[in-house]
Amino acid sequence: MTPAPSTSGPLRHLLAFVRAHWRRLLLLFFGLLVPLLIFVSIAEDVFDKEPFAFEEPLMRALHAGQSPLLDHVAATFSLLGSARGMVPVTLVLVFLFYRLRHRLGYFLALGLGGVALINVLLKNVFDRPRPAFWTPILPEPDYSFPSGHAMFASALATSLLVLLWPTRWRVPALILGGLYVLGMMWSRVYIGVHYPTDVLGGALFSLAWVVALTRVLRIHPAFPVRSREE
Repeated sequence: MTPAPSTSGPLRHLLAFVRAHWRRLLLLFFGLLVPLLIFVSIAEDVFDKEPFAFEEPLMRALHAGQSPLLDHVAATFSLLGSARGMVPVTLVLVFLFYRLRHRLGYFLALGLGGVALINVLLKNVFDRPRPAFWTPILPEPDYSFPSGHAMFASALATSLLVLLWPTRWRVPALILGGLYVLGMMWSRVYIGVHYPTDVLGGALFSLAWVVALTRVLRIHPAFPVRSREE
């Protein structure tokens, strides 16, 4: 009888591949696949007009602690995530990193500018009305899902973390970036112009978007930053 083909060879190669590339595989799994799947799950329910039972109680709980100080903090976050805030930030960062290396400038332009364009498209696809539980201090006229502020904040924080990862600034970038994204998400729900799933979906989509760009443009922690294009 002919012996069954051994699977030890392919399995050994697979294990060797995983050992050699486990960091990149984890990045793709937790940075791309998981966020994208969660976004798709939320988006499907939003498209079908399915309500999320936890949203109104959570929003009202946040709003119950309203104060002039928190209003000011939330308004500041909202300004940073608006067109008046994100356009200058995007232009400055693209210019600075483009001078270091052209590909880094392209990466930021696509990462930050891309989510702004995608947000407009997605809002019109899902046409989710804004929450109407109370009168917001900063009302918004367009659709609700996904949050453009959360998308930009997540794209900015993730992009800078990728670019600063090879440096000693990666820990501050991770901490400050995470606080910035959470603060932006909180501010939009606190003000009352977004549902929690709007900000969560927006942040997760941008995370997946930026991670995907790192693979397309070959931007990763080992990517050398040079003063001129090769």
